[in-house]
Amino acid sequence: MQKQKEKSKLFLLSPGPNFNLEFSLRNRCENLSKNSCGLVLTSGPKYQKVKYGNFTVICIKDPLEKSLISSLGFLVVGFYQLLQAKLTGDKFNLFVTYDPLKTGLIGVLLTSLTGTKMLVEINGDYTQDVIYSEIKNVRKRKIKKWLMITIERFVLNHVDAIKLLHDKQIDFFKPLKRDVKIGRFPDFVNTHSFRNLGETKEVLFVGFPFMVKGVDILIEAFKKVSDNHEGWKLKILGWYPDMTLLDRYIDNHPNIYHHPPVDRSEVAEHMGKCGIFVLPSRTEAMGRVLIEAMASEKPRIGANVGGIPTVIDKDVDGLLFESENINELASLLDSLMADKNRRQELGKKARERYEVTFTPEKYFEQLNNFYKEILAE
Repeated sequence: MQKQKEKSKLFLLSPGPNFNLEFSLRNRCENLSKNSCGLVLTSGPKYQKVKYGNFTVICIKDPLEKSLISSLGFLVVGFYQLLQAKLTGDKFNLFVTYDPLKTGLIGVLLTSLTGTKMLVEINGDYTQDVIYSEIKNVRKRKIKKWLMITIERFVLNHVDAIKLLHDKQIDFFKPLKRDVKIGRFPDFVNTHSFRNLGETKEVLFVGFPFMVKGVDILIEAFKKVSDNHEGWKLKILGWYPDMTLLDRYIDNHPNIYHHPPVDRSEVAEHMGKCGIFVLPSRTEAMGRVLIEAMASEKPRIGANVGGIPTVIDKDVDGLLFESENINELASLLDSLMADKNRRQELGKKARERYEVTFTPEKYFEQLNNFYKEILAE
């Protein structure tokens, strides 16, 4: 058995906010502990310091979810931890950030000061206009997009390795100024509690924000076919602090309703009982909810954008429609709502593919191999 001192030492910077460290990080840390040890730095509504496997997790208190508070905390705590480790001869082998923006920029600064190798994970596509659609002021929207793209470009050109969710994710920024190691595989999804709990006549959507996730597209498509299928309802589960837009689209439809947001650990029950799961996003790097639906043996419909086609094999373990095509989505909903055998077939195929490709065990196998490749150089 590998000795503790031979394990690679990782510093993981996760932006937060984390409301449930147990669900979000315990499984990840315990699996990583088989080959690594180290520190996870994140933020949340209260200060916490816990130990999961060989990893210490420090959660910086940021009750107001203010980016400036958590950013300053990450800089101070991160620099102290990296410097202390270097001075004591027990330095970190690899610094990992989970986005190329705030934590990516902090990571570049900290690793340049301490000489630590850095890996950035790209979990979104920040070049798409729709990402900034909720900023009403046109000038502010353009400035925000320019700033995000500028930061991401800077980060990508100052790291040692990049993890992608799909092959075209950083094409916008190529060519990069330096030779970096690039890996592409699905993200970690904590699916241990996801399973098929039977079927209700319910089309489920989980997520936010409204326009980015295409909630308007799903509502309009469902309205077109709702009268054809007695008893079927559409549940929109997500965090919408301003319900004005959502209420306007629902328009008091008797078969469409909003469910307040739940803790991530509670999503499994909603997923396990639905009849069909839909992700109609205008942009999507992967869609972790699609993997949760796979683990729950549910038929899935997704927009043919970004990384969704890497998670849905069209007409085999799920269905795809062209993004923003309301009529095509309505047609797919109509056919699935009417055909229980087809729903069961797609759900079964999705679960079979999940067992081969998307389990936590498969993810950590790929991740550990990627870490080894980075550290070997």
